Amino acid sequence: MAPSHMPDRADTGTAFTVLKEANQAHGTDFQLDQRFDDGFQSGAWLLTDGTGQQAVLKWSPDRGWASQIERAARGVAKVHSIGYPTPAWLVVGVTTDGFGYQIQELVPGRSRNQVTAREAQLLIGVLETHAGLDPDPQRCWSQFVTGQMTDHRDELFQGAAETGPTGQKLVNACERLLAAHGPVVLPTGDLVHGDFRPGNILFHGNHVSGVIDIEALGSGTRAFDYATLLSAHDITPEALEMLCSAGEQVAGPGALAYCFAQVVLDLTFFVHQRELQPGIQNVSKLLDRVVILLNRANGTYALTRCSRR
Repeated sequence: MAPSHMPDRADTGTAFTVLKEANQAHGTDFQLDQRFDDGFQSGAWLLTDGTGQQAVLKWSPDRGWASQIERAARGVAKVHSIGYPTPAWLVVGVTTDGFGYQIQELVPGRSRNQVTAREAQLLIGVLETHAGLDPDPQRCWSQFVTGQMTDHRDELFQGAAETGPTGQKLVNACERLLAAHGPVVLPTGDLVHGDFRPGNILFHGNHVSGVIDIEALGSGTRAFDYATLLSAHDITPEALEMLCSAGEQVAGPGALAYCFAQVVLDLTFFVHQRELQPGIQNVSKLLDRVVILLNRANGTYALTRCSRR
């Protein structure tokens, strides 16, 4: 029986064992070089084979995620084949201990901590290629968000409110934002990354060279990826305006607001539960951005009412 404990992604011994099994299963001869400290989640390792070819090993200590890694391989191959800037997956599998892994091509680039107008322009360009690029219709992020905001709404709102005074203010602001837009039906049919954050985007020169950590990809509306990006720690005011405007054009301001409310409430609970201090400190910024979307909604409706007179 496989051991029940969950090792750390950064554990060298486990990474070595995963790679050894991957080499045996796929006839490769990669060697473990070093763990990445920038641009990749903990658990990503630089590899080199006998010919000097370099690649990246990603593996998950969550055994329940292994089947999704294998499933995601089909979607990654589909979007990569038509030019989407995500690294190709060279091999995919599951170890005897139940750890899912994939070895992907190494692409140049580094993530950037701040989203300025320049980064926003490039990221909008990538997100707009998500339109109609549906990699897995049976894994729908729009259905997930709708379920969270309906069937699990009380749990979602209560979890964020119980994190503290700022969390309660965030809940109140989200309630006002949702009320300003009324009922929302999220479309589907786009590629949804599921975690489209600056740390998962590699820039090289003046272009996006890699969209990584894409294991959660599925169908839905790209408005969700805009909403996730809008939760980033450091976005300049000009970039924030650009992202809000582009996100609202996808399926209307209501869809972006609906997705953003789900993202920030879930994120607030998550960072407090894990005691992630940078994320906890970012909750006040999330509140500010909910208020920005609320003000945009009120301004839009005010202009609409005036135009009807």
